[in-house]
Amino acid sequence: MYFGPALAPLSLAGLLCKGSSVAAVPNTMVAVVVPVFNGERTIEPCIRRILSQSIRPFEVVVVDDCSTDETPVILGRLSHKYSKIVVLRNKENLGKAASLTSALGRVRSPFTAIVDSDTYLERDYLKKTLGAFLREDIAGVSGMVLPSETDTSVSRSRLIEYLHGQSTYKKLRTRLGVSFVSPGCCSIWRTDWIKRNGVPAETVVEDMDLTWEAQADGNTIAYVPDAIAYTEEPETFKRYLKQIGRWFSWRPVLEKHAKDMTNWLKLIVSLIFVESIGYLFWLGLMLSFLLTGKYLLAIILFSIDLVIVLAVSLFQGFKIRLPLREVLLSIPYYYLLRIPTVLMFWKSWISPKRAGW
Repeated sequence: MYFGPALAPLSLAGLLCKGSSVAAVPNTMVAVVVPVFNGERTIEPCIRRILSQSIRPFEVVVVDDCSTDETPVILGRLSHKYSKIVVLRNKENLGKAASLTSALGRVRSPFTAIVDSDTYLERDYLKKTLGAFLREDIAGVSGMVLPSETDTSVSRSRLIEYLHGQSTYKKLRTRLGVSFVSPGCCSIWRTDWIKRNGVPAETVVEDMDLTWEAQADGNTIAYVPDAIAYTEEPETFKRYLKQIGRWFSWRPVLEKHAKDMTNWLKLIVSLIFVESIGYLFWLGLMLSFLLTGKYLLAIILFSIDLVIVLAVSLFQGFKIRLPLREVLLSIPYYYLLRIPTVLMFWKSWISPKRAGW
């Protein structure tokens, strides 16, 4: 996340870093696991993107977590048409972690990609990421995540958030050999490692829990920015708050891994709090200047932040060939949602969500 200019030099330094270096990889056996709950709108295009990968998955295991919409019908039709699709259905709603554990029992491939039912992989996603596993210390790998559409205020705000965070902080952390989270919507893991350690079910951020567990176990998490996955964003502000309330509920993960965190991970966690507090201080200064009529100071303070956000977003957008207009039009929405986002950060820290999708 990027809440403000409190860590601007550190943020901009990330632009000079690259993601994990990977080698070309020949066709290899990889399984794709898709947990789904009420995904009637997205599950079919998600699976079709998986089946059309340049490195075809050896097996696709879909776990329907007792959906109440048309998801079971769609999965029945797809599994009848494509023999490599195995569909499992929970008799009751058990949650994502339990669904993943059920699917892993059916996996025979050495690598397992976990893909959310509302995520669409670029055609070479598996090909570009699997090469990272030629390094023996790599336990998990992911690529860049972008919104699948930018037609709502939430998706436009997310575009800027993703462009900034993944092109700066994530690259910098990769350079330091530490990862805060490998996104649960599109990460690939060594099957033997994830089976041995299991999918944690005591938190709602199992992807972060897995990431921290892997690093505590002496492994490295890779990030390949050239591999892109597109994910659906919440359609309404209410759903957005619900989603980030779950994402920010990582205090239980910190409590669980407090004793086995690496020093670099401790530093990253500390900087996240410094930045969130720094943003509140920046916001307070802005309000103070505006209320006391010091408009020039307010403009200068806002301009510093705007220049940083614009520079990073335009630079990264250019690299991945996003239209300039799309990036510029998304900036106001980013600022519109930044205040409720930081407030939800602290709310979720004080009272984290502990169960459910």
